[in-house]
Formats: sequence, C-alpha cells, structure tokens
Amino acid sequence: MFVVINADDLGLHPAVERAVEALGRQGVLTSASLLANGPRVEAAARLTTVAMGVHLNILRGRPVLAAERVGSLVTPEGRFLGSYVALGRRAALRRLDLEQVEAEWAAQIERVCDLGVRPSHLDSEKHIHCWPRMMPIVCRLARRYNVRWVRRTVERGVPMGSGSALARVFLLRWWARSHEVAEGVRWPDAVWGIADQGARLCVARFVRYARGLPAGAVVEIVCHPGDPRPGDPPLPADYGPMRVADQWQAEFAALREGSWPAVVARCGGRLVSYRELAEVAGGGGEPSE
Repeated sequence: MFVVINADDLGLHPAVERAVEALGRQGVLTSASLLANGPRVEAAARLTTVAMGVHLNILRGRPVLAAERVGSLVTPEGRFLGSYVALGRRAALRRLDLEQVEAEWAAQIERVCDLGVRPSHLDSEKHIHCWPRMMPIVCRLARRYNVRWVRRTVERGVPMGSGSALARVFLLRWWARSHEVAEGVRWPDAVWGIADQGARLCVARFVRYARGLPAGAVVEIVCHPGDPRPGDPPLPADYGPMRVADQWQAEFAALREGSWPAVVARCGGRLVSYRELAEVAGGGGEPSE
C-alpha cells in the first residue's frame, strides 16, 4: 500500500504554509495542492518540503482569467459564486459554460507552472472536479499538461461522521460510478479524510480504514492542517464563508503527533508523494527514492 498525505488549500493563508512546511520537514506530509487564485500562492509555491499539485477552483475568490471571459462562473462583481449550493444549482440548470470551466482551470494550471512548480496531481475545491460533467475536463487537462494523477474522491467502506459528511461521502461515491478512465491518467484507489476530519483525522481511525484496502492500493489522505498565529490576516473576504479554519489546528496536531510514518509502515504501507508514483513507469509498482 502506498499512502499520499496531501494538504489542500496551500496558498490560501499563512497558517497553511506553516503547517505544510513543518509537516513536510517532519516527513509526515508528502504532498500539497496549490490554489492558483489564492492570495498566498506565490509565497506557497516557494516551499520545498512537499510535492505540489493544483487545487482547481471555480467556487471561491476571483478567476485567474479576466472575469468577462468566464461570465457563466462569476457574479456581476467578477467573483466566483462562493456557495456550493449556488454553483450546483447553476450547473444543474446547464448555466455553467463547460468550455469556460476548462479555460479557467487550464489558466490555473499554467499559473502554477509559471511559478516554477511542476504539478504532480490535480484535485479541486470541494471536489467539484468529481461532478460527472467535470471529471472528463480535468482528465483532459491532466493529459494536456502531463499530470499523471487526478484525485477520484472515493472513500471506501462504511464511514462514520456527521450527517453532512456522510452525505458527501455517498454522493461522491455515487458520482464516481460515471467516471471513465482516461488514457495516461491514474486515480488513487481510495481516499480517506472526507468523513473523518478535524480531531477524527487520527492514526487509530486510519488504521481501521486501512484494514479494508488491498495490499498494493494507492490511498490519499485528504487533510487541511493549519498553524495560525497572532497577527495573521483573516481569510480572504472574496472567498466567502469558510469553515476550514475550524479544522486547521486539530489536523495539524493530529498529523504532527501521530507517528504517521511508523503507523503506515505497520499497516504494510509506505508514505509517498504523487511525484514519486508518477516517476515510476506505468504509475505503479515501487516508488523511486
């Protein structure tokens, strides 16, 4: 089993940068996903402790492209909608221009590349790329930009957690039934950290989850650690209401104190990044050192 521990939202806030840098140096965090339209993306792209992918975003903040080029994705003020429900409603009514989605996501990938990062993987804010009409777009972009791995957010087994977390797990699992494998692109076999977030993102729960995975599986732990300090700025107002800051400290503490490399090894696995997996011919087998 190969385990990628990936932090989302890098580029959003200094607290995320601190946590990613510290956990990367500790050898716990192997990977992070950069928000190309995040206020801290330039500083975050300079981190060297983890491999980085792109956290594609059409939900929060402002687009990388000029707002008039992606009019179906933004408000009259030129911001993304900031509401998952509002975005989902617009998509359901076929009022999202998918060519504009592809153009904006391509611009975000190119923005990250222009900052000197060779993306190792693609995922998205609130897993929007897993919507049935979105996954073909992100797989095309992965092939275009030679990105080998795309997160397919399938948490296996019968998860525990709040009602909203369970609904999210089962909805993502349902959508995954429509996903078709794209040549040259790979998905992890499973993810963990959708139902178990905050204080529930702990080694004991992961050990129970890992028992149900096959020996050679690639599993991604999705996490949102942060290390806030006095004097930090607030979350960007353009991003709308966000609850992620409530997870920061609990997940940072759980990852920092949980002896993850040893625990993963006891489960018969190894901590790797998507970069290491992608450098192996065929994307599988033993990751390179």
